[in-house]
Amino acid sequence: MIMRLKKKMPYRERIRRFYRRFRWQLWLLAALAAAAIFAFHNEGLYDTPVGKIVKVDTQQSGTATNYNSLSENDSEPVYRQKMTVKILNGRHKGKRVTVAGEYDYTGMDKEAYRRGDKVFLSLSGEDKISSASIKGVKRDQYAVLLAVILAYLVIILGKGRGILSLCSIGMNIVIFLYGLARYEAGDDLMGICVAMIVAFTVLTLFLVNGVNCRSLVAILSALATAALTMEIFLLAMEYGGEIDYAALDYVAGGQDLESIFIASVAIAGLGAVMDVAVSIAAALNELILKDPGISVKSLARSGREIGHDIMGTMINVLLFTYICGLIPLMIMKMKNEVSLLTIVRLQIPFEISRFLIGGIGIVLAIPVSIALSSIILKIGRKKT
Repeated sequence: MIMRLKKKMPYRERIRRFYRRFRWQLWLLAALAAAAIFAFHNEGLYDTPVGKIVKVDTQQSGTATNYNSLSENDSEPVYRQKMTVKILNGRHKGKRVTVAGEYDYTGMDKEAYRRGDKVFLSLSGEDKISSASIKGVKRDQYAVLLAVILAYLVIILGKGRGILSLCSIGMNIVIFLYGLARYEAGDDLMGICVAMIVAFTVLTLFLVNGVNCRSLVAILSALATAALTMEIFLLAMEYGGEIDYAALDYVAGGQDLESIFIASVAIAGLGAVMDVAVSIAAALNELILKDPGISVKSLARSGREIGHDIMGTMINVLLFTYICGLIPLMIMKMKNEVSLLTIVRLQIPFEISRFLIGGIGIVLAIPVSIALSSIILKIGRKKT
């Protein structure tokens, strides 16, 4: 018996075929990698002096009272750092300066620096540097790296739909920043919030899912659910007594704290509500296309089953999102001997409210989406 040996493909031909098959993926990877590399060497874009720590000498200099602790006699070690920093931009580029720093064990007020960190500097002196101090760590390169990884995965897995998703994210960020600018200009916060919710919903769903009846149903469902949820929340606020906004984090006096809190609650669960609305509208639309004679009762039953499947996971996604935001705050306060009960009672009731209202929105989105899908997709097509 004669066996025929398969001729081995030349190495260059294999490379050529691989390139032809994955050409756009490779070009995309190269472009995004170039953007990430540029972010790690973009010091020339800054007017503020940027330096890189090339040498660090850290020694304990003593102890200090921990004023963030509830214990009056509690103390913590204090460390002194002597750092050599190489300046990376500006007229003093290439020069080295010695900078002194100090930080405590908890890191509540000042942070420790490491060799290799890029930092923003404050320099004194004209031709000759008389003194230098560190203003903070430069971290934008890491944010760009994460954004590059996200963009690559979204485009590779989603292709055209992924590109549209990234475009919607970018446009939503622009809308959000514009809303903040209008608030700074003196416009009404609640009016801005309502306009942003409508813009976020319409832009995201039409851009990602296309302009069609399915997207229209999802948009109407999301907006109707958001309106119902906020009505429930406002009723709860009206009959639930006064709210102490003094514990609301990162808010200064002289502002309308109630409107700020209501606006944050209104936007908090919008993404989850849109996801539920899109999932139900898309599934029911497919059922109608495959069986145009399906009854409204069967359609509603199928929508309920779909809603039951996604309801629990979406509420948990919302819960985990808020938990991850609370972890730093809770650990920081518990480390300083603030009891968990005090934290829950004073520090995080606002986060709990956002989670509960978001969860109610997810649950309400199911019957609202089923009803509007039945009316627009089923009954509306019968009339046409």
